[in-house]
Amino acid sequence: MKKLINDEHWEKKANGWVFLSHSSHDYEEVKIVRNYLEDNGFSALMFYLKSLEDEDKKNMIKPLLEWEISARNIFVSCTSSFAEESKWFKWERKYVQSLSFKIYREIDIEKLKYERCTQLSKLDNLMKQATLFFLYSHKDNYKVNKIYEQLESSGFRIFKDTASIKMGDNIQDKIYDALQETKDRGAVLIFLSKNAKESKWFWQEKQRALNQNAFIIPVLLDNTNINDFPAFRNLSYIDAKDGFSKASINELLQIINRKEQTNEME
Repeated sequence: MKKLINDEHWEKKANGWVFLSHSSHDYEEVKIVRNYLEDNGFSALMFYLKSLEDEDKKNMIKPLLEWEISARNIFVSCTSSFAEESKWFKWERKYVQSLSFKIYREIDIEKLKYERCTQLSKLDNLMKQATLFFLYSHKDNYKVNKIYEQLESSGFRIFKDTASIKMGDNIQDKIYDALQETKDRGAVLIFLSKNAKESKWFWQEKQRALNQNAFIIPVLLDNTNINDFPAFRNLSYIDAKDGFSKASINELLQIINRKEQTNEME
C-alpha cells in the first residue's frame, strides 16, 4: 500500500490572497484576471454559490462575504455595466472601500477586451504591493520570525535575507537581487533595535537599501529611538515594541496604500 503524502495545498504558499468582486455575466472575462493572478502565484477567489439561491439562506450571504473579504489582504473590483447593476457587487465595493487596510484595485472588464495590457498592468502594480524584504539584526531573529509568520499567513511574499538563499548561492549577489526586485515590486521593512544599532552588517545593508531608492518602512522592535537612525526619522514607521498585532498589519497596509496613491498622482 502506497504511503499517502500530505502535501500542503498550493494556495497555502500563495504570494497573496485576492478577492475578485464581479458580476456572473462577466465570468469569462474575469477568468482572464483570475488566471493572470494565479500564474503569478496569487490565490484569486471568484465564485458563485448556487446553494444561496435558496431564499431560506439569503441571510447567510452577507456574513459569508464579510468573513472571506476579511481573510484576504487584496481586493480586485471587476467593474462593468453588468456589475454596476448588481446590488452585491456594489455592496462588496462599498464594504471594502471602508477598510483602509486592504490593497484595492479596480479593473474595467469592458476595457479588458481591447486594452488588455493596460488593465492587466494594474494587477502588476497590485502584486508589487504584496512583496516585502526584511532587513534586521540576526540577534533579533526570534522577534522577526514571529512577524514573518504573521505577514506570510496574511498573504505577503517575503524575502528574508539568508532564509531565502540556497546552498552555493552568493549571499551578497542574492541580497542585491532581492533588494532590486523589492524596489521594483514592493517595500523594504527595516527592523530597528538596539541590536541593529550595534551591527556593522545592518548599517551596510541599510545603506544599500537607501542607495537603491527602495520604499522603506521602519519597524521599531524595542525602546530604541527612531532619531538614532537619522535616515528614517521622517518616514512613516510601525511601533512593534509591544508586539506585531493585526493592527500593525493594517497599519502596514495603510502605509503601502498611501505610497501607491502618491505614485498614481505623480
